[in-house]
This record gives sequence, C-alpha cells and structure tokens, in this order.
Amino acid sequence: MLQFAPRVCWPLDTGAKLRNYHLARVLAQRSRVSLLAFIDHEQSLPNLEKPYEHVITVKRDSAYSLAKMVSGMMGKTPLPVLNYTTESMKLALARVLSENYFDIIQIESIHLMDYLAIIREAPKQSLVVCDWHNIESELMRRYSEREPSRLRRAYAGRTARLMSEFERRALREFDAHVVVSRRDEQRLRNLNSTARIFVIENGVDTAFYSDLGARDESRTRRIVFVGSMDYHANIDGVVNFAREVWPRLRDRQTDLVFTIVGKDPAPEVCELAQRPGIEVTGTVDDVRPFYREAIAAVVPLNVGGGSRLKILEAMAAGVPVVSTTLGAEGLEVQHDENILIADTNEELVEAITTMVENETRRHRLSAAGRTLVASRYDWSRLGASLFRAYEELLT
Repeated sequence: MLQFAPRVCWPLDTGAKLRNYHLARVLAQRSRVSLLAFIDHEQSLPNLEKPYEHVITVKRDSAYSLAKMVSGMMGKTPLPVLNYTTESMKLALARVLSENYFDIIQIESIHLMDYLAIIREAPKQSLVVCDWHNIESELMRRYSEREPSRLRRAYAGRTARLMSEFERRALREFDAHVVVSRRDEQRLRNLNSTARIFVIENGVDTAFYSDLGARDESRTRRIVFVGSMDYHANIDGVVNFAREVWPRLRDRQTDLVFTIVGKDPAPEVCELAQRPGIEVTGTVDDVRPFYREAIAAVVPLNVGGGSRLKILEAMAAGVPVVSTTLGAEGLEVQHDENILIADTNEELVEAITTMVENETRRHRLSAAGRTLVASRYDWSRLGASLFRAYEELLT
C-alpha cells in the first residue's frame, strides 16, 4: 500500500505524524508499505529504521503565501488544500503510480484531496482511502468562533464553509474512509449515509511510555501540558489556562510548577515563562522525564477536533489526566473512573486541586487510565484492525 501524507513522519512530534508512523509500522508486519510525503526544504530524513519499503519525498513550497491566501479568499478551493497542492507533488505522484502498483492508497487527510484525479488516471487502478485525522470544517468553524480578530474570523468562517463542500465531495469520490472516533463516523454518515467508513482510533505505544523508571512526584510537583505549541488549539488552551486558572492554583499550592512541553512555541506561549511557576521547554528529545515528575497532565482545550493522543500518552505513562470535555472528545473515557472532566475555569481549579491533594484518587485514576490504553488504544491492536479493513475492501 501507499501512504500519501502532507508531511514525513519524522520527527515524531505531532499527533498526525505519530498516527501515520505507528499504523504504517504495524501494517508493514503484514504487507509492503511505501510513503510519499512533503518534506521541509531544510529537513533531512534521519538514519532510522523505518517501516517503509520506499520513502519518496517532495520539497514543500512556502505555505500561506500572499497568492495562496488571496486565492483561498476569492476562489473555490480552501487554503488548507491549496497549501498542499503543488506541481512538483503532482509530477512525483504521477511518476510513482506509473512505476508501481498499490492495492490500497491511503491519503492522510483531506488536505490532499486535489490529487485524487491523478490517482484515478493511473494505468492501474487502486482503492483509495481517506484517513480523516479531523473533521477539518468543524475544527476551522470552532477556531472562527473564538478568534478575536474580525478579519481572521471571517476568513476562517469562509474556509470552514469551503472545507465542508470538499468533505461532501470526498465522501462521494473516495472508495472508503477511516476516522478516529465513533463521533466523527456519525458526523460523516449524517452527510452521506452510503459512504464506507471504518473507525480506527488514535493510539499510543504503551510499552514506550510505560518505560519511565520510578515515578517521582515529590521532587518537582509538576502539572504538564504536552503538545505542538505552534498549533492554534493548543496555544488557545494553554494561554487561557495560564492566565485564568494557574494563578488561582498557585495561590492554593505555591510549590506547583506548570510545564508546557512542545515544539515551536508561539510568542504568546513563550511569554508565559515570565509568569511565576510556569516553564516553557520548546522542543525536547523525550517527554518521558517530564511525565516521570508529573502529578497530573492537563488538557484545557476549547477548540480542536479528532482525538487527543496527548491524553493517551499521559495515561500510558501512568499520569492522571484532567481535561475539558472537548479535550477528551473522541476517546472512550469516563469522568472520575479514568479521567477528570472539567469545563469551566472554576472546575479546572477544583479538579487539579483534588488531584494534587488526594493521593488515593490520583493513583486510582492513574491505574485505570493505564488499563484503558493497554486494552483498547495500543497501536498494535489498531494497526491490526486497519489491516482487516483493507482485507474487507479488497475482497
């Protein structure tokens, strides 16, 4: 099969890259897998063992150019699709398809929708599957509802409408679809009841995150947030938490530290490091040392889509999680069984305070979270389910 992705998987620093890599890793145990993806101009592939038989990369043009932004405002193609549609990738895809045959081509997100015509024109026909990491129109609509700038809000609202039109097209034109949650499946079925849809949830490498060594909550009483800090949903959630929730927590627990772990922190995130008790790490080689010292992981998101790998990672590491309802969206979690759900700033303060002060409850949630991810969300199980979906499509 061919995995056709907006970005190469390395480094493994976003949810999309983790999903693509680990599903390919499991599939490669049963079939041959190749990767076609964009790569940044300054990026080089590391010398690592890869699950792919072949890796074909194309240098990516500059995103969000003025011409693309104007086209996204005036034309019929939304900016997220324009950003990943280039002549160089069209040529590379056509060449790969002329030289190889793939039973399955899986396109990783609707951002690559405009390449479907090239795939349909290939000498040998493949089944084409769209992997919906998010419902992009919903994600953009939620962003527009919280964006204070009137111009950006209008642009995001228009982009959401265009993405919705592309999603309806995709449901008609792809052979099958993969989504990350039952909720996303239902949303797509409401748009097209005849579409063939498989639910392959997001997952976690439980063995990797379980290999922490001895937990040490006492050395640094750490509350952690882990995620890409150039992503608007993470920026929004962390900034609001630091400004509205964190001062009240510090008033109650003066020795707490809030550590924001993730690549490419935006300027407004970097500024948070000036506040008492807040650390901003930027890119780290390994997040496990931060989990080792964490009392809790917080996921205070108010926008976003799909499902949160950061929650699964924390649970696999044995760290109890406090999240908003939207932050835990798409995951089969239960409040006060394996997670604490808190939606208002006041509820977040109370939930985290309870987690810090009640060791018994903390350890109970930690154990239940680990059990959940091991039984349901390990990548080995999910990759095997995806392979069975492929077999069903091919027969």
